[in-house]
Amino acid sequence: MADFFDEYSKFGVFAPRYSEPKVKEQIREYMSQILKCRPHNIGLVHNTSEGMNLYSNSISLPKDSRILIIENEYPSNVYPWEHWQKKGVRIDFIPIGNTPDEFLKNLEAEFEKGNVSLLSISPVHWCMGMPFDMEKISSLCKTHGALLVVDGSQSVGHVPSDFLKWKVDFAVFAAWKWLLGPLGMGVIFISDEVPKNFEIIFKGAGSVKNDSNYLPYREERKPPADQFEHSTGNFNDWVYFLASLRMLTDIGYPKVMHRIYEISDQMSQMLRGLGFTLDSDHFPNAKSGIIGVTGFASGKTFQPEAIQTFLKGKKIYTAVRLGRLRLAPHIPVTETHIGILEKTLKEYLAL
Repeated sequence: MADFFDEYSKFGVFAPRYSEPKVKEQIREYMSQILKCRPHNIGLVHNTSEGMNLYSNSISLPKDSRILIIENEYPSNVYPWEHWQKKGVRIDFIPIGNTPDEFLKNLEAEFEKGNVSLLSISPVHWCMGMPFDMEKISSLCKTHGALLVVDGSQSVGHVPSDFLKWKVDFAVFAAWKWLLGPLGMGVIFISDEVPKNFEIIFKGAGSVKNDSNYLPYREERKPPADQFEHSTGNFNDWVYFLASLRMLTDIGYPKVMHRIYEISDQMSQMLRGLGFTLDSDHFPNAKSGIIGVTGFASGKTFQPEAIQTFLKGKKIYTAVRLGRLRLAPHIPVTETHIGILEKTLKEYLAL
């Protein structure tokens, strides 16, 4: 960022090493490696809600059909679909269960009821950390002719994400979670199998082909992924995100994911040793970096808000989600940090 600002102060928008097309091309190239897709499938937005709303308002769904969403899903994957209820499309929520297999049975039961036009799902549950079998879920969608939409904020950069293999129609996710990017930036993926009646509801200066030539006005739009960028984005965020992607790619995503699972496993073992129960106790063979602390094995009263407040006072930051204490360590977290967390929790528990 410092390098970019130095160059920008001298050349402005003509900064030679940081031209908008060049930075965008590099971001797309890095993201296509992560998602195992092609660069032209990638677009840049501000956040998950924006991307999901744009897609939801640009597609057509048959009246009396159903949209399926996981129960207690993050709002960014719920609110953008609500407008369909006024158009005769129902939204049904799928019970999660305690294991990936249990969830899959619940999902199969919903598909068997019929009339499912779209499933919007997070490959990893945002509170429990439970990963889902996306290949089987994809197969269900294709068998029943339903669109598959992915909210990848909790998964991309955290678990393997093969959008072409999964036959994902559309995906969107925040850059600032597992990809360590800037707050206020998101990424979209859109399949090449875009229906002919798909049309982005907004049209801006950047929506049409040859947009650098402002006149005459034109009708012909850019390819779908580019249409989501209907005008100038926050270029500072693009440079920041490019630096994050370059760092993670240089380390290597298999190595990054392995370290996330390794440190999460160590943290989970420590928490169990202190008498806590975890969501992952129900799916011990599934890899996840999200840890949901659900209570005490002894059955004594569990107060996640009180624990969160105590930890925050010690500059240890967690979240409370669905009655759980949620931890999600990334690669900066080390064994030393786990030791500090253990010592602090022992202080709280008066051990």
